[in-house]
Amino acid sequence: MIRWLLAATLVCFAQDPIAPHSQFEPPAAKAAQSLAESTKASPPELVTTGEKTGWNETAPYAEAVDISRRLERASKFVKVIDAGKTPEGRTMIGLVVSKDRAFTPEAAAKTNKVIIMIQSGIHAGEIEGKDTVLMLIRDMTVSKRYAAWLDHAIFVVIPVFNVDGHEDFSPYHRPSQQGPKSTGLRATAQRVNLNRDYIKADTPEMRAWLHLFNTWNPDFHIDNHVTDGADFQYDVTWDMARNQDLAEPAGAWVREKFVPELDKRMEADGHMVAPYGALRNAGGRREFFMEVFSPRYSHLYSAVQNRPSLLVESHSLKTAKTRAWAHYDIMRHSIDTILLDPEALRRAVREADRQMMARAGDRSAPPVYLAGKVSQKSRPLVYHSLRNGPFKSEITGAMVNRFFPEKDDIATVIHDQIDTTAEAQMPLGYLIPLAWKNLADTLALHGVDVEWLSKPVEGEFETYRFSNVKFASTSFEGRVMSDFDVKLVTEKIKMPAGSFWVPMHQRRARLILAMLEPAAPDSLARWGFLNPVFEGGGRGGLGEYLSEPIARRMMANSPELRKQFEEKLASDAKFAADPRARLQWWFDQSKYQPSETGRYPVVRVWQKTW
Repeated sequence: MIRWLLAATLVCFAQDPIAPHSQFEPPAAKAAQSLAESTKASPPELVTTGEKTGWNETAPYAEAVDISRRLERASKFVKVIDAGKTPEGRTMIGLVVSKDRAFTPEAAAKTNKVIIMIQSGIHAGEIEGKDTVLMLIRDMTVSKRYAAWLDHAIFVVIPVFNVDGHEDFSPYHRPSQQGPKSTGLRATAQRVNLNRDYIKADTPEMRAWLHLFNTWNPDFHIDNHVTDGADFQYDVTWDMARNQDLAEPAGAWVREKFVPELDKRMEADGHMVAPYGALRNAGGRREFFMEVFSPRYSHLYSAVQNRPSLLVESHSLKTAKTRAWAHYDIMRHSIDTILLDPEALRRAVREADRQMMARAGDRSAPPVYLAGKVSQKSRPLVYHSLRNGPFKSEITGAMVNRFFPEKDDIATVIHDQIDTTAEAQMPLGYLIPLAWKNLADTLALHGVDVEWLSKPVEGEFETYRFSNVKFASTSFEGRVMSDFDVKLVTEKIKMPAGSFWVPMHQRRARLILAMLEPAAPDSLARWGFLNPVFEGGGRGGLGEYLSEPIARRMMANSPELRKQFEEKLASDAKFAADPRARLQWWFDQSKYQPSETGRYPVVRVWQKTW
């Protein structure tokens, strides 16, 4: 009886997953004509669980692998490749689709066709891209509805990037998403967010992806996601580097050729599409602001390699069927837009490579963008929101916002330009000392050409001195990040034999800047690869009874240092009240402090003399 009562109590208190929904669905989403046509044209054995269940369910990873293998057997144009292993030992697969059977990067390069890379499931709960990209491959190679694409393009497809996270199924992983019934997890089995790992490359999955990306060298990249946040009319939003965060002329191709045509095609099919961003209060008026991303994210990582990348964010509150329709169509129309003139894209990215490499060692060349913020510059926009308003919550005791099924079309402005906050001129190359081999190894993971020095090199080199170093109070993505100020200095430095030369006259020059320039938002220095540099490493051993007389003698012998010290006392009350900091200041100015303390170990080279 007690056991029965306990079971009954548990049932009473069991919580079914919440079922959120949008207050608006685009009228064309009900038919989702493109999806229906694809399913109708498919052999039954190639239809996915999403299609079979009206997008109410998604299958385990085994189905994606099985359908991929069936596609390979059904078409000589499809090759399934082993892309790597996950931390839990699962095989990551990719598919190469090529009419020329160019199933290696070398063979693909010889075709001179545009290479398009598509990935889904980097956040494995955001999964509609998985089935829909397999549908597109089916449409190219089996039903042949889009067979003409293969005359001009080769496709490299990752149906599920975060495989371990995908297999961690639960109906509770996406409380802000309407369906499927159960989904995978956002993070990997190591609880790392892959879409923050592109630069630091801590995970096996990312290292496998880097090998794939940097050997295939795609001309265009698509990353399928599902967004969270406010309710609105749009079924899909997108983001792309298109300002100074993407080298010209690739940026011009995105702004002038790709985005206008993609938006036009999507809207003609009944989609409501907008740039990714949010409404914010700006002086009492709601205005729309884009978000400024950095290379830790997929589409900006592609951008620092001079490759356009489309971040797709379908709307979590729309039905899973609506999201699938959005993913299918935005991929389909992106491909159609590229193939209007595939050579225009190929020329743009290769010219971007050439122009960026040409800056190496040229002091007269303009500096390269490293970081920025949203500009106050704007242009007119009608934003298709939904009416919303506050209500008093008995849970929070405060006012909480909610949305209503009435359209709210706001005549406002969009802020979609960037003001540069950090930039750097491109040196001829960088020298990395042997002791910091981890930096050279990380660059090599990204396909960067790194050379080994057979003999010591000594000279006057540019480098940086760090100050005002602050460590994050908590770990982020498995690392303790740092913030700091940097000052460019020229110092006499000796690099031992076995150190590393990183020439900048290579295609990945802008990526190297993003990793080695400390001021860049995702530099290796910020990600914690060099934290010991900030920790002093002093010779130590001096108590106050010895160090205070040294400081007193220095103050007596150096009027200039005394003046600097007194100015700091007057301007920094916290410093003035801290006896240890006051004493440390003098020690930092002394020759007792190692010369390497606070100095960036990587140097910038403008003239190669060895």
